[in-house]
Amino acid sequence: MKQMTKVFLIEDDVVTTFLIKTLMEKFSFASQVFTYQNGAEALEALQESQDFPDLLFLDLNMPVMDGWQFLEEIRDIPEFSSIPTYILTSSIDPSDKSKSNSFPNVKGYLVKPIGPKDLAAIQQEEK
Repeated sequence: MKQMTKVFLIEDDVVTTFLIKTLMEKFSFASQVFTYQNGAEALEALQESQDFPDLLFLDLNMPVMDGWQFLEEIRDIPEFSSIPTYILTSSIDPSDKSKSNSFPNVKGYLVKPIGPKDLAAIQQEEK
């Protein structure tokens, strides 16, 4: 399976961040995993980046700038809006899943907790 070079994990819960990052490391999902506590931090990092991530994992419910606000911000920036994004949330609300489909860069909607099978499926899809 193809290993991602650079992944952004945008998640405000430190325990969830630790678990997902550990899972990615254990299964060699990405060479580098950068973590951000909210959408504003991730947006700033994207704006300052010379090389963009292969993939974004994005929580929906975060302080400062939530996942929806982040998606709205990057929607009209071609370099950012083309980055494959996977929603990573505890929300099982069908309207959230439906809303995520309105963003072309959103490739999947994952309900926490995620596991090795989720990562393997993403690797297959992103080949």
